[in-house]
Amino acid sequence: MYQDAPRAGFARRLAAIIYDVLILCALIMLAAGLAMLLVQLLVWSSVITLLPGQDIAGYITSSWRRWVYFTYLLSVIFGFYVYFWCKAGQTLGMRAWRLLVVSQSGQPLTAIQALARAILAIGSLGNIWLWLRWGKGLALQDQLTNSQMIVLSKEQSKVLNLHKTAR
Repeated sequence: MYQDAPRAGFARRLAAIIYDVLILCALIMLAAGLAMLLVQLLVWSSVITLLPGQDIAGYITSSWRRWVYFTYLLSVIFGFYVYFWCKAGQTLGMRAWRLLVVSQSGQPLTAIQALARAILAIGSLGNIWLWLRWGKGLALQDQLTNSQMIVLSKEQSKVLNLHKTAR
């Protein structure tokens, strides 16, 4: 179905990334708020005690807890991409720019493919590969995960985004 679709270029990918970063900022703030709420509940129930003058944010980011907190926030970010890429093949930013990520065979990504793609795309450095291999239309994360990001036509996008026909 998507074999003839054009591959996404750098500018369109960058535009979708900007949309997604705004959504991720809100998601990370929510996740951080939930972590702080959990710590506050543990303080109120006397499971943990804060040092004099220490606040919840200081508690979370001190000692070994900073790595747990960092891992938690990274898992939220990776979870966002894995969920959307496996569920619909596109994040909200990709939907706005009519982009779809599928395997080279046109099938939806597996969870392992999506996670590997998200890890390889950290900081969008893999998209620079588009310039190094001009005309191929595959970023580094595309090549290493056997996937591709394609541009949908307006008709394909409308059909894909209808609730009754969405994956």
